Amino acid sequence: MKIKTALIIGALLALSGCAASVPKTSTYVLELDKFEEQVVEESLPMTVLIENCGVRDAYKTKAIVASPAPYELTKRANAEWAESAGVLLNSTIQSYLAPRCDKILPPEWKTRVAYDYSLLVYLEAMTQVKRGKNWFAVLRLSYEVQSKKGGETLVSGRFDKAQPIPDGELGSYVLTQSALAKEWLDNLLIRVKNASK
Repeated sequence: MKIKTALIIGALLALSGCAASVPKTSTYVLELDKFEEQVVEESLPMTVLIENCGVRDAYKTKAIVASPAPYELTKRANAEWAESAGVLLNSTIQSYLAPRCDKILPPEWKTRVAYDYSLLVYLEAMTQVKRGKNWFAVLRLSYEVQSKKGGETLVSGRFDKAQPIPDGELGSYVLTQSALAKEWLDNLLIRVKNASK
């Protein structure tokens, strides 16, 4: 009986040791503030509703998607976004535009508050891609800013860019992906400013 009890205790200790050694999952967000060069002093006199981002199926989870070979998509082990890619991009857009426009509204306020424009985004790719020996951060999306009055399109376009990641590390990928998101949003804001004059 003592031997049986000792074996059970030993097995439980071994199992708990295995469970304790499971690597922790790291969580990441897009960090646009690392690329802010100046304080925003002037905001656009408009209220913008940020619609929910449409996304490809691969980006409907928190997984950080990687493409180690052409036509292959995998999930990074022990790393994920803080939210699904579409939700993450949506909250990033809201955070970026909040100090740059009079008001920014989340999608659930669509029927509650008056707004001037709505921003629709479809995320096609937010991926860490390896081609040959080199890694890249890829951001590919289409967007449209529509006027509430008459539903006319103020601006629309597509952003499709692959930026090299010097060391291919996950932290560098997240930083590079953040820089791509900031670049797209900066360009979007310039286009909206010019079109609304």
